[in-house]
Amino acid sequence: MNAVKGTNRLILDDMRWYLMLFSLITLMLTAVYLAVGFIFDVAFTTQLFGPMYGGICAFAVAGLITLYPVAIGLGSTRIQFLKSFYLISAWMVVGTITILNVIYLIMHLLHEAGWLGVTFYQLGRLHSSHYQFLSYLWIDLMIGFLVLGLSIVLTVCWIRLGMRNFLILFFGLGLILTLAFVMSDLSALVKWFTSINILVFATVLGALSWGLILCTYPMMKNAPLTMKGRRE
Repeated sequence: MNAVKGTNRLILDDMRWYLMLFSLITLMLTAVYLAVGFIFDVAFTTQLFGPMYGGICAFAVAGLITLYPVAIGLGSTRIQFLKSFYLISAWMVVGTITILNVIYLIMHLLHEAGWLGVTFYQLGRLHSSHYQFLSYLWIDLMIGFLVLGLSIVLTVCWIRLGMRNFLILFFGLGLILTLAFVMSDLSALVKWFTSINILVFATVLGALSWGLILCTYPMMKNAPLTMKGRRE
């Protein structure tokens, strides 16, 4: 097995593990909601996307921190690792969101048939209150890519800056954004958000997320194998 196939196999096996783990968590959570609905004969609205988006985030963070030095140690180049990681991360998002929306579709059909009182909130409802499988799937997919992009960017900054500098930068930017929101009139922003096409907006966010991901390429292609210490 050459270095390229070995790198792909290493990342793919890790991706499969995270995909199965968080899919299982989501299925178990679905079973709990269904049991509550059937046993107590109640109708309520809840959500399932939390664990799936959490799985995307966990794979991005753990993959860069743990798999990066292992892949380089096994003979892969940094550039090859990044290409493989970006590609397989995209498949992680596609697989995760597809599984999530298949579950949503089954639950929606059961609800429409009158067999289920539990409904699941989807981000696609911001676009249309009427269930649309493809539109809902696309919006979830774009948000999944956004979660992936933010997770990769923050992890790369952590790796390159070290914990101390990263925390200073993170909390500094967080403070600036918080003050900007608190001291600004958000009514215009809310009015703008309610007037836009959510499907287009989600697509733009998905495209911007890939811009963020590609920005990490020059940051990581010469990155050290070990993270900086707490005091660096």
